[in-house]
Amino acid sequence: MIRRAALALAALLWLGLAHGEEWISARVVSVTDGDTAVVETSQKKIIRVRFYGVDAPETANRLWPAQPYSEAAKRYMRGEINERAVRIRLTGARTYGREVGEIFVKNRSASRALVRVGLGWWNRKYAPHDTELEHLQKVAQAARLGLWADATPVPPWRHRGRYRPKNAH
Repeated sequence: MIRRAALALAALLWLGLAHGEEWISARVVSVTDGDTAVVETSQKKIIRVRFYGVDAPETANRLWPAQPYSEAAKRYMRGEINERAVRIRLTGARTYGREVGEIFVKNRSASRALVRVGLGWWNRKYAPHDTELEHLQKVAQAARLGLWADATPVPPWRHRGRYRPKNAH
């Protein structure tokens, strides 16, 4: 039984490494919006991390205005992870100069916490098989938590699409 469990664990670790996953220790230096943090690794390297599997309401920038709940999502994440020691499961993906990863504080996922309180969307495009994120979103919707209190909340990918030039990728 122990041998079988050890083999299963080894296979899972190998699969994670084969797909580019990597675990790192870090400290959150700042939270820039509801789904992005800047961290300093244990090797003193600064990286921007885009939260795995979720999309938070957009903050204002030169291309678009802020979405409702964007400041609430940022405040919530600051309270959850800012200046905290974290472990990060980097997926190996990158987007807009950010590493994609799932940030954990004491084994609690920031991505899952964001969706659980209704301040972010499960991003089905990038985490299509994550049934836990899907479930957390359905529960938050049913309870009308956070952004789900609005009758028709606009997903961030639609909000961005309204303002991006048509030829941008």
